[in-house]
Amino acid sequence: MSLLRTGLAVGALLASTALASAQTVTIATVNNGDMIRMQKLTDDFTAKHPGITLEWVTLEENVLRQRVTTDIATKGGQYDVVTIGTYEAPI
Repeated sequence: MSLLRTGLAVGALLASTALASAQTVTIATVNNGDMIRMQKLTDDFTAKHPGITLEWVTLEENVLRQRVTTDIATKGGQYDVVTIGTYEAPI
């Protein structure tokens, strides 16, 4: 998925979350160049959506996969948004 499409998808999720109430949105993502560039857009997003704070949890791929799998299995609810690749969700 291109960075633009990924950014649009995350933006849409965050915008729909914003409708619920002002809050912090925790985003789990892999530590790669595309996701680091997306994180740099945080200031632009929060300027347009002042009621939403973005908290990025950036992890190496294997650590991210393990933590997200555990979080889902235990219904921990640690993350509001998770970026995944085609390994986790083959297309």
